[in-house]
Amino acid sequence: MNIIAIGAHLDDIELACGGTLARAVKNGHKVKMLVLTKSAYTNFDGTVLRTEEEAILEGKNAALALGVTDLQVMNFPNKNVPYDGSIVEAIDRVLNKFNPDIIFTHWMFDTHQDHRNVSLATISAARNFSNIFFYEPFPPSGRSYMPFKPQSYIDISHTLDDKIRSLKAHESQYKKYGEHWIEATIGRARLRGFEHGYLYAETFEVLRNSLDI
Repeated sequence: MNIIAIGAHLDDIELACGGTLARAVKNGHKVKMLVLTKSAYTNFDGTVLRTEEEAILEGKNAALALGVTDLQVMNFPNKNVPYDGSIVEAIDRVLNKFNPDIIFTHWMFDTHQDHRNVSLATISAARNFSNIFFYEPFPPSGRSYMPFKPQSYIDISHTLDDKIRSLKAHESQYKKYGEHWIEATIGRARLRGFEHGYLYAETFEVLRNSLDI
């Protein structure tokens, strides 16, 4: 299968569905990561928290930690990703070339404006595709007034270590959020695994799913 994960920033995908992508690679599927911004970040007071060079290098290393060699980074503005024809068409071109069987993207009720707009743009661009899943938001992602509904579970018991290595490859973010970030990620995976009879799991909300029975 062809599987694509679409995110706003370098580290969003790894945090939300890195274990799933690593599992897909190990099972012989073709995996692509599409990130809409180069993810440099400057605070409102002018403090540079992550340079473009840092973000892209970290993103490449993180993808490789998952076994993913197909990482595409676009140049939409960080913190101001639009929801308009330009981004819909950009995603549309990638989808039609890659022809994914499964699409993962941000949850549409995320309160981070970039995440929400990437989700909406993906929904628009993927109008002709059947299997679309929203990955679960995780702090420091925006927190919503709407509850995320975990409907589909993926066992990542054998790829959790790959996921953690990919997060630690984002050295600027690991330094910023510390070991608690990693511990919380493992804790979430353990909780989701417990809910479904796995040791560790990632969960997804289903937009569309085509069943072949």
